[in-house]
Amino acid sequence: MQERWLPVVPLILALALPSCASLSAAQRDIVEPLQHTPETVMGLIDRHLSQLNRNIEGLSDRMADLKQMPDTPDPTIRELRALDLAGWQLHQQQWILQREHLQYARTQLQRATEHPKEKPQLQQEWTKHEQEFEATLDDFRQQRHALEKKRLQVEAQLIDRYLR
Repeated sequence: MQERWLPVVPLILALALPSCASLSAAQRDIVEPLQHTPETVMGLIDRHLSQLNRNIEGLSDRMADLKQMPDTPDPTIRELRALDLAGWQLHQQQWILQREHLQYARTQLQRATEHPKEKPQLQQEWTKHEQEFEATLDDFRQQRHALEKKRLQVEAQLIDRYLR
């Protein structure tokens, strides 16, 4: 669960910092808006991309470890392992999608900086991309929810079997 939120932490901090800055400014009766330059936003994106890359690699290692586990004659345990693997693969696909989304965002910001007159076109492209990204992300969430639900059912069957 924690890993799911790690990519979001820098963005939460970016949103929280202006609040902190405005509190200290209010104490001095000075209003100083926090300026988000393309460079600071790209810095946040780069940190986010780095974290996603580490998460994707870590998940690959976990999946490899799971695949190396000795086989078991118990079909319920085999099913749990298969559900775990499927969930991790789906999670990895979601992180890859998020990485591609951030790479696209970074490219759009660079293009806007280099060609300011193209901003209206870039905004339209971004809006379309964002809608497609959200739809795909929602699809991943639904698939993950179904896998998690199925895993809980199979796990409950396994525990029930041992408690009888």
